[in-house]
Amino acid sequence: MDKIKKPTIEQKRILSDLVDNRCEICDRHEVQCGKLIPHRINRGYLGGKYIPRNIEMICNDCHKKIHHSEFIRKV
Repeated sequence: MDKIKKPTIEQKRILSDLVDNRCEICDRHEVQCGKLIPHRINRGYLGGKYIPRNIEMICNDCHKKIHHSEFIRKV
């Protein structure tokens, strides 16, 4: 089984710049919420990979809510 490679620091910076350094869920800027993190839309255990169309840049608060099912995502 291939190991899934996480984005490098440089790739994370580029991805954050592409979304104007704003969380793609709550729209807060990194200045307000800290560095954005890459989140796989389709989870890794379901085969989701760290590829551009499967990544959204989100803040840590939103990431925690997603994984603790505190909100329902609108698709």
